[in-house]
Amino acid sequence: MSIVSKSIQILRMAAAILLLPLLASSCQWVTDDYDDETADVSNATQYINITVSISAVSSPVTRAPLGGEYGDGWEKGNDNENYVKDITLIFFKDAAGVNTTNTNTEVLYVKKYDVHEATLDDYYYPSDYYYHTHKDTEPKTGYYNQEVVYTTGDQPLEENTLEAGETYQVLVVANADPNVAVHDKIVAVRDKVLNLAYTGTGTNATNFVITSETDARVTLNNPTVISDENKAIYYFDCIHMERLAARIDFWTKNSNGYKTSYATPGYEYTVKQPNGSPSADRFVLTRITPFNLNNGGEYMLKRTNDVSNPYLANETTSNWVVDPNTSGKNGSTHPNYLVSKLDDVVTTFNNAYTVTAEDKHTNAWSINERENFIVAYTKENTLRSDATTPLYYYATGLAFEGYYYENGTGDGVKRIYYYFIRHQGESNDAYNTWTPDNINDAKTTVCPSTPAMNFGIVRNNIYRISIETITEDAKIKVKMWDVFTHSPIYM
Repeated sequence: MSIVSKSIQILRMAAAILLLPLLASSCQWVTDDYDDETADVSNATQYINITVSISAVSSPVTRAPLGGEYGDGWEKGNDNENYVKDITLIFFKDAAGVNTTNTNTEVLYVKKYDVHEATLDDYYYPSDYYYHTHKDTEPKTGYYNQEVVYTTGDQPLEENTLEAGETYQVLVVANADPNVAVHDKIVAVRDKVLNLAYTGTGTNATNFVITSETDARVTLNNPTVISDENKAIYYFDCIHMERLAARIDFWTKNSNGYKTSYATPGYEYTVKQPNGSPSADRFVLTRITPFNLNNGGEYMLKRTNDVSNPYLANETTSNWVVDPNTSGKNGSTHPNYLVSKLDDVVTTFNNAYTVTAEDKHTNAWSINERENFIVAYTKENTLRSDATTPLYYYATGLAFEGYYYENGTGDGVKRIYYYFIRHQGESNDAYNTWTPDNINDAKTTVCPSTPAMNFGIVRNNIYRISIETITEDAKIKVKMWDVFTHSPIYM
């Protein structure tokens, strides 16, 4: 490398470091040739470098529930949710992308790469680490400086069949084997169903499966050339990804905190009189059991009801997510793919999915000075939109168990309430719950005839639920405080 070239490199690196706040607010890998203009790319050893970044913002953003791809807010996933150990890239060529009607379009190349958390030392030029670009439809504020970055490092291009100068469609699967091979037809790949969304059970899940959120296209051109190492590195544009798992949280907003003065410790709530004023009575929440959790298959790629372009389409109020079983959810018996079924929970409240206030209090974290904890992870569970899906048999929800204490003393009377979760509800109003006296009515109560995405569990979302009020007439109101999504994962 010439002295002049080296000086230019140093100046560019210094400029990049000074401009980090600005550089971090867009998302396209820079592929300018910073080195000698006379560098011959054709004679250089060529590499590809794939980078994945995962949201790590620490503060939640609230919003009123609203149908759509964005506006859901974001928050930091825990370390397990953010961890990526490897990524599998699936390359094919088709101008129409993953929604192609060409049944002959096939996979050209499949490769699994190990990844490690990236640092500036992984990049010859700092700008290759800091430049990003977001989707045109994505909000341009709030997502910046919020990524945990992983990289494959430089991988020799000659070890695969990709060609410099060519444009490819790319699908990505992280932390899982998609069981895809060269020559597989894309029309079959896009319909794949995965049986695992994470490793483990309950709240101890690890190795979350993460897949493409958008139909990505990359072109191997304009590499970063390092003359003195005879290297040409192709950096890919960002490929957005999202976790297959949804997460259900319970937030102890409106409680008086965790109390150990009762026979069974729990979160204490002041009971309201009919006029809304507080009474001397108390309700202590001791256990929560999630029910109707999907433990069956989930589409590898997000699918919607869009007839023309169902794969990886944006969600709208008229374009909702479907799962492999959505169309058949109009029966009157519990399907086998649902676990912790509501009829079993009604019979025996406690099961393997039950969490206790005592256990969760130990690991809860604070949100706005109130404890919050994870109740369950689950796969997608979306309902029909034609008013034929009985809530009892299909809708995911939570059963709350606790004790009612008149005047806050005595032995307490056990009470159980059942709540069906609604995704992207039409308003901020709290939803009424069911009791053992009327829960059987839910067998004939169907999901309303409205867009199905408003009444289902969808990948990548966090459903944070809180108890709003408890009244003397044994009624409880529960509210989804907010629907959250993790920020997209960029590659």
